[in-house]
Amino acid sequence: MHTHKILLALLLSFSTLGAVWHADNAWDNNYEEMYSKWMTSKEVHAKLFVDPASKYYGLRADCADAAYALRAIFSFENSLPFAISNPSGGRSNNYLSNSVTAFDRISNPHKRVVAFLNNLGESVGTENLSRLDTYPVKLASIRPSTLFTYKIKGRFGKVIRHAYTIKNIQTTGSFDLIYSTQAIKKENLPMNYREGKELVNLPQTVWGFRRFKSPEYLGTQNSALPEFLSYSEEQFSLAKKLGQNEFFTYVKSLLKTENETPNKLIARVLKNICQEASQRIGNVNQGVAYNNSRNGRCMDYTDYDIYSTPARDKALKGAYESLAYNWQKIGSQVSDNQLALIVESIVKSTYLDEELVLEYCPIRVEGLATYNLAELWRRIRNGNLSSHPNDSLGARWGEAGVRTSCKVWY
Repeated sequence: MHTHKILLALLLSFSTLGAVWHADNAWDNNYEEMYSKWMTSKEVHAKLFVDPASKYYGLRADCADAAYALRAIFSFENSLPFAISNPSGGRSNNYLSNSVTAFDRISNPHKRVVAFLNNLGESVGTENLSRLDTYPVKLASIRPSTLFTYKIKGRFGKVIRHAYTIKNIQTTGSFDLIYSTQAIKKENLPMNYREGKELVNLPQTVWGFRRFKSPEYLGTQNSALPEFLSYSEEQFSLAKKLGQNEFFTYVKSLLKTENETPNKLIARVLKNICQEASQRIGNVNQGVAYNNSRNGRCMDYTDYDIYSTPARDKALKGAYESLAYNWQKIGSQVSDNQLALIVESIVKSTYLDEELVLEYCPIRVEGLATYNLAELWRRIRNGNLSSHPNDSLGARWGEAGVRTSCKVWY
């Protein structure tokens, strides 16, 4: 603990007149709880970085950048220290913090923070976020401001990484998430805010439910963190033991404050599919528009990483699988006949009320067609949907469109 105090003192004393901001307070459990409450407030919203009326207008952030930025903004507004591990690993400066003086030419304090975070975003990522600047938490201690990070294997040795910030936890234990993507950063769009979004990637190694380390604990072994920080590795063994659906069902059971009726549970899971499918329209359109602007020229790894949709398509598939899983468990208890007909039409090929399913959630792809959720699930199961950003709009949605011969980077 003595070394932690020394480190914090050094971070605080390093401030000069040109610092990004001065930290007069220190992180403790009360401030961590305030950070959690702040995350649920209207101050944190999807347009925080792109609304010209916002004090933080002009901040460009992908998924990891957004997580860091929200932590930094709260630190700035509460005169708290902010520091992260230096991704360059420099011997002379192991941490990047609010005390840096490179932005002292900017007199407006909010614009100075934006410039600092835009600069920071060019060098940090989800690897740093998960391995160095956060720690895994007890599942029962998950709260708004907790992060969820994941890393999945793609093809050819490539990987996909992502990070969500939990903005709120519903009374049923489901998560409302706020997050950004590389495409959002490049196109300067609002962050995604998804109510009740289903998680589908299990915690493993350093990936999963995590919380920021305050500056005084950077570099500290997780096992040496004080008890009030709720460090735990339990999620990894439980995820391996339970599997995807059982694990996330268990997490919700720990966090819920009221029981979810079968009707509400199935309605929520169905709504999540509709949201995922509807969001795919915009995701695909971004890639198609960029592809057309280049006359179909093959994308390099960077552009492919921005505009391809394998992780998003996996999330959509996972949402359907969650519906099938929950319907098998409690479908017989659902008393809403119309809801039951919609779900039966999606998960059972022996019955289909196309009009009812289409009315519930029409997936209107401009210039192509309008799909119902049952048809979309059939195409996903058959492997018809394309995640490749060089494919035509039709091919992206499983039609007989033009399929590219460009490289599949992962």
